Amino acid sequence: MAGRVSAVRAQARTTPTTALRARLSRESRAAIGRRAGRIRLLPAVLLALTAGLGVAAAAYGFLRWITPVDASKAAAEIDVTRVALTVVAGVGGVVALVIAYRRQRDLEQSRFVERFGAAAAQLGATDVAVRIAGVYAMAGVADESEGLRRQQCIDVLCGYLRLPYDAEHGASGRTKLVVKAPRVERGRVRGETEEHVEYRQNDREVRATIVRVIADHLRPKAEYSWSTSNFDFRTAHLEDVDLSDTTFSGDALFDGATFSGDALFEGATFSGDALFEGATFSGGAGFGRATFSGYAWFVGATFSGDARFVGATFSGGAGFGRATFSGGAGFGGATFSGGAVFDEATFSGGVGFLRVDFGAETVSFASPKQWGPPAPRFDWGQDVSQKPVNVEPQDWPPTSASAS
Repeated sequence: MAGRVSAVRAQARTTPTTALRARLSRESRAAIGRRAGRIRLLPAVLLALTAGLGVAAAAYGFLRWITPVDASKAAAEIDVTRVALTVVAGVGGVVALVIAYRRQRDLEQSRFVERFGAAAAQLGATDVAVRIAGVYAMAGVADESEGLRRQQCIDVLCGYLRLPYDAEHGASGRTKLVVKAPRVERGRVRGETEEHVEYRQNDREVRATIVRVIADHLRPKAEYSWSTSNFDFRTAHLEDVDLSDTTFSGDALFDGATFSGDALFEGATFSGDALFEGATFSGGAGFGRATFSGYAWFVGATFSGDARFVGATFSGGAGFGRATFSGGAGFGGATFSGGAVFDEATFSGGVGFLRVDFGAETVSFASPKQWGPPAPRFDWGQDVSQKPVNVEPQDWPPTSASAS
């Protein structure tokens, strides 16, 4: 389990605010314009010509072989030549099609770069209305693109959410803060220092728009679905997120993310890996009826509010090691068919595992850092003989580090 998850997880990167416009401009001018392994137009045409001439020569030779001629049958010779020339004309048509196709593809590439660059410039603007327009513009480019191009548009939107963000000033019109403090050297005041902090004006609404646009494209009735793409929200600060009933067919990376307010993933489907390692949920966390087909990785996550995993299905491995449940949590009716690890977790505030299907794989609660009060509730209560044999430790209940 750990090997696969470590292969999926990568180092989080945060783009500095002041470099946003420059970074997006570079992407629109250079990175988007390159296609690895692309054959240029002239080599493609020469290749088509060579192949065509080869086919024509082969056709001529074949026709001469099956239609032997002599001096008395000059008409037959002319017919063979006519057929060969017809083949050559067909080759010319193929070359024309190659050129037309490449021109069309270059035109589409140029149009994508132009629209991508314009949307990126809007996202880097100082005016909040322009940035919101940039969100919808980038979404429009993604809708009309596929594969790598669509992924690049999504990466830009996710990258915006990973930018440094101060929730206290999220709805503020302030753009700059200067903090002055005395500069002390050898016990004496030697002037003053200034710290300049820049804010993106009213950034909360822009960020909420990005999350809303992404969520709409991940739901079943979306006109253009982005579900097969990957989403990198690592270290992002997300406020009042509603991703309920969404489908992530690619990887969903939320490592180190901070969720303030409610984080709703009710009924969400994660076909790829869902990584929430080190994530912080300060409000309610709703994963009821969620389906995790790949790894569900909540190692080291902190749930300060109510964590709801009622009716969730974990088909792949589930990792909750070193997680903290301090605001209460419910796993009622959940299914763990791929095994689960809750080792060294902190359980306080009331946690319930009633009517849970623990499957046949190992589900471990070894060495909890805290086991209540109140202690987590299970169907077997005090009758340990009813505990499934795959639930560890065998010496039940587990001994917490605080009690030892």
